Amino acid sequence: MKTYFAITLDSVFYLLAGFFLSFIPINYYLPRPASYVLAATVAIVFTLFLIKLSLEKRHTAASIGKSEKSFRRVMTALNLSDEKTLISLFDKAFKAEGFLTEKKRGGIFIKDKNATVFLKFGFDAVSKTDVVKCFNAIPKATKAEIFAEKFSDEVKAFAARFGGKVILSDGKQAYALLEPHGLLPDGEEIISPDSPRFSADFSRLLDKKRAKNFLVFGLLFTILSYIAPIKGYYLTFGAIFISFALVLRLFGKSTA
Repeated sequence: MKTYFAITLDSVFYLLAGFFLSFIPINYYLPRPASYVLAATVAIVFTLFLIKLSLEKRHTAASIGKSEKSFRRVMTALNLSDEKTLISLFDKAFKAEGFLTEKKRGGIFIKDKNATVFLKFGFDAVSKTDVVKCFNAIPKATKAEIFAEKFSDEVKAFAARFGGKVILSDGKQAYALLEPHGLLPDGEEIISPDSPRFSADFSRLLDKKRAKNFLVFGLLFTILSYIAPIKGYYLTFGAIFISFALVLRLFGKSTA
């Protein structure tokens, strides 16, 4: 119901904006009655196109949002799990992939990959010391593969100094390993309070909710052009306001 209401509001918005934007130039070349008809036709086609575009955007955003929430929940669950649980979970995943595995203290040895997998999930970032410990724990002529939600650029650069002996696999790779085999753990979504936010100064200007304000200004300027002595001034700014309103409606930031 909420979606249908939003689509109805968008349709009215696009109809008004499309009609006045097309009517401004058409009115200069055609008689008034014909201008109204042609502008209305253009507005209807314009609205149908934009509604189709909006529906596609909503569907894409919903899919991305669902995937992102699922990823966050899984990462939270992994970060909260103890080492024994993580080893058991990833051991099942690697076996489902067809690898021969051997559980070891602190990790999983995969003969086919000639590597020992270490699971460093947790809310503390993986450090250089963690990388060194994992490297020192592997037999010679083998590799260490470290799984964690994410790695800092500094740790990535440090791991690269081991000449391919240390492989870093982040949360996305862990998710891709577990998901096909139905081994995704479920957890609560945790949003960090330190997450970067869009600049407050620009977010207010680009707020999608402000589109209707710019549309009202645009319509007002367009209507005033019929009674004002300087018609071009009002028509120009009216068109600018309406155009900006459309941009905000389509691409503006949605805020709470």
